[in-house]
Amino acid sequence: MLKRSALIVAGALALSAAAGPLQARAASGPSVAVLDFDMKGLTSQSGGPNGWWGDWEPGVALADLVTTNIVNTGKFDVLERQHIDHTLNEHHFDASGEVDPATAISAGRLVGAHYLIQGNVLQFEQTGTSGGAAGGLIPGPLGAVVGGVRQDRVTLKVAVRVVDAQTGRIVQSFTDEQTDRATSIGGGAFVGLAGGGYQNSNFVNSAMGHLVNDEAIKIAGELDPTKFSSGPAAPTVSGHVLGIDGANYLLNVGTSKGVAVGAYFNVLKVKHLKDPDSGKILTVSETVGTLEVMSVSADSSVARRVSGTPSTGDSIQSQ
Repeated sequence: MLKRSALIVAGALALSAAAGPLQARAASGPSVAVLDFDMKGLTSQSGGPNGWWGDWEPGVALADLVTTNIVNTGKFDVLERQHIDHTLNEHHFDASGEVDPATAISAGRLVGAHYLIQGNVLQFEQTGTSGGAAGGLIPGPLGAVVGGVRQDRVTLKVAVRVVDAQTGRIVQSFTDEQTDRATSIGGGAFVGLAGGGYQNSNFVNSAMGHLVNDEAIKIAGELDPTKFSSGPAAPTVSGHVLGIDGANYLLNVGTSKGVAVGAYFNVLKVKHLKDPDSGKILTVSETVGTLEVMSVSADSSVARRVSGTPSTGDSIQSQ
């Protein structure tokens, strides 16, 4: 089976070769990251770990092609899929499919995106079959293939959500459905993965790849950056570091003040200085570190050190 990371790298190289240098991120627009589409719970996956469709990953393919088509719209600042995959894997983080607000905030922080585009494949199944066991040579990007050939009517239905990674709120959601004919050879889906990943021409021009790419184009066209608004920004939360227990930093703020797992706090050293001109005592705050909340209760929370050297008694302020 082609590995996910290899597919992403190969697909990016193939796209670059075909269309010239691909910028890692678009010039303007809201920053977005496309996560793998979740396929959990599909009854059509029965019969093997890869489902009836063969030895490829439809949820990953869809995310790769959505990314390509979003870049082509020029409306968004798009993060590279390779960067997202590497960062989330490095932190042992699974953010595919539908994620809760705290997970969305943490994932957005990790990859550096303001918005996460995520989704679920609700239906991916054969809804009709024609042809049979006729054999022969089948020309195509993979070369001549011998085996029984049939045409399967395949339905692909997905639900898409755009989540504000700063607040965890869903700012746009929609569903879409595509139906097309997909060729199967010898019982396996003819997808043309040789020579690259899901963004290469072999895959996109194959029968099954064409269906997935059509859906990716539709999704990219539905995304509307003018809807990417979560309303007023969340109020700033301030507090103090109560104490340090090993690697844990105990804070005196919790859910009663709107703190959630994944929230980030700046650690501040507060200094009181006398202004030589006015003679007034001025308060100056210096950022000396960053903490990330790992668990939270009503009036307190436990955080880990991200940077700097926080100390007991230091002031904290939400980012």
